[in-house]
Amino acid sequence: MATSTVAKQAYGLISHYEKCFQEHYPYEPTVNRFRVKWGFQDMVTDLGYNDAKEVIEYYFRTAKPGHPIDFLLQNYDRVHEFLKERKKDEAKREELRRQTEQKVREMETKNDH
Repeated sequence: MATSTVAKQAYGLISHYEKCFQEHYPYEPTVNRFRVKWGFQDMVTDLGYNDAKEVIEYYFRTAKPGHPIDFLLQNYDRVHEFLKERKKDEAKREELRRQTEQKVREMETKNDH
C-alpha cells in the first residue's frame, strides 16, 4: 500500500478515535495527531483499515478507564485478538442457540404425534 494512502488512513483512524472518545466521554480527548500518526500507521499496516477501525470501536466497549490512546497504540494487536475471540464465541453461541431451537422443535413435533 502506498505510504500516502497509509498516512491518510491513519489520520482517518485518529479522527475515528476522537469521535468514539467524544461519544463515550463528556469532553474532547487531547491528541497530538503528529505524534500518534506513526502508531496508527502501524495499525493500518498490520491490521488493515477496516479491522483497525473495528478495533478502535471495540476498545471503547472495554472497561479500560479513560481509554488512553497510548494504551491502544501499544496493545492494538492484543485488542484485535480479543475482538476475534469474541466474534468466534458469539458465532459459536449463535450456532448453539440455533441447534437448541431445532431440537426443541423436533421434540415438540415428536410429542404432538
